[in-house]
Amino acid sequence: MQQNEKRPEIIVFAGPNGSGKSTVTKLAKVIEPYINADDIKRTNYCSDLEAAQWAEKMREEALEKHQSFTFETVLSTERNLKLLQRAKEKGYFIRCIYVLTSDVNINIFRVESREAAGGHGVPEDKIRSRYKKALALVPELVSVCDVMHIYDNTKIPFRIFKKRKTEVFYWENELWNKEKIMELVGCKL
Repeated sequence: MQQNEKRPEIIVFAGPNGSGKSTVTKLAKVIEPYINADDIKRTNYCSDLEAAQWAEKMREEALEKHQSFTFETVLSTERNLKLLQRAKEKGYFIRCIYVLTSDVNINIFRVESREAAGGHGVPEDKIRSRYKKALALVPELVSVCDVMHIYDNTKIPFRIFKKRKTEVFYWENELWNKEKIMELVGCKL
């Protein structure tokens, strides 16, 4: 890659089920293709598993071709984290918008409301399990991203954390003090 050549970029929208990723995504800039298993399922009338496999194949193909793309993920397993780490090794610029709430019960309520309105549901036990797993992976995600924003979407989206290369910034609110944010992102006091 030449010095003035633009690096390929990945934009990832991550966070537990019911945090509001899709809502926040609509407000943000994306890079096409936008790879989202929920959209794949809706437009191709396939199962959750088939849509997830299709999305994974699309991400892998884009990475192999060194193409920029955007994707959305719960990020409750290391699979997509490993994809981002491989992308980083290939020279990608990685930008993340992470959306969460302060309480898993909010996520459960939102998913139940979405399902009642005709959207896709997720069993409560999976939401609880994925919530814990997703938050536990935040420190590794912070380390692989060039730019990362974390938004608390308990009420309205409120940025609580930003990383830009080596600089970090914190914004406290009534639900997140600096100590709690630092614990979330894996920083020591």
